[in-house]
Amino acid sequence: MVRVSVFGAGSWGTALAMVLADAGCQVTLWGRRQELVDAINET
Repeated sequence: MVRVSVFGAGSWGTALAMVLADAGCQVTLWGRRQELVDAINET
């Protein structure tokens, strides 16, 4: 399994992370704002 980190949880970073995850990669998405990170983790 390929492990990938994406720095930036904005629209482009989140979209890229989703594409990579759909392709079978284990993705870690890094975000700067805690409230955004919490919202992504909850939904």
